Amino acid sequence: MDRYQNRHSGISQNILAVYDHNMRFIYVRVEWEGSGHDSRILRNFLLDPNCVFPMPPAGKYFKVDATYTNMPRFMTPFRGAWGTPQEQAAKALFNRRHASLRNIIERTFGVLKKHFSMLQGPMQKYLMATQNNIILACCALHNFMRDHVPNDAYFVEEEAVGALGQPNLWATTSRYVNRGIADWNEDRRAIADHMYYHQY
Repeated sequence: MDRYQNRHSGISQNILAVYDHNMRFIYVRVEWEGSGHDSRILRNFLLDPNCVFPMPPAGKYFKVDATYTNMPRFMTPFRGAWGTPQEQAAKALFNRRHASLRNIIERTFGVLKKHFSMLQGPMQKYLMATQNNIILACCALHNFMRDHVPNDAYFVEEEAVGALGQPNLWATTSRYVNRGIADWNEDRRAIADHMYYHQY
């Protein structure tokens, strides 16, 4: 059970989830203990030959938070403030826009937990396999409601929140993304510079 103890001393499991910009789940993987590190979990899934992970197409990437590694097809915010004043300002702008677009994660989980309050706290003492199935079923029902209940109050509320302050520019890397981390880091820097010098 110690493996399921998270950094807040609670019992939990990690869920790897991928969302689209319409607050829909496009991939959900459960079964990982709460003590697992996000970046390690993602790498293990990507290296698992039995895992069919929905990689973004060439020239696109997933926005992920700073707990992950900045690597091809997965774009993280910058860590730390270093470089010239212009470089620092470009990185800060990049991070603000990255966070603004990535808040879809919090909003999607918010809707999910409002619809299924049993996900808001410790789950009853079901077998782990049962807990996994409950989570997957809730995510499937979430997508069903998103597609077939257009006036759902929780989705409408979160759409209104998401519409505030959305950035009007987000660049994508145009080069094929199956390259090394050093090149990927350079792409991120170039995107930040593009945002900074074309914001006015």
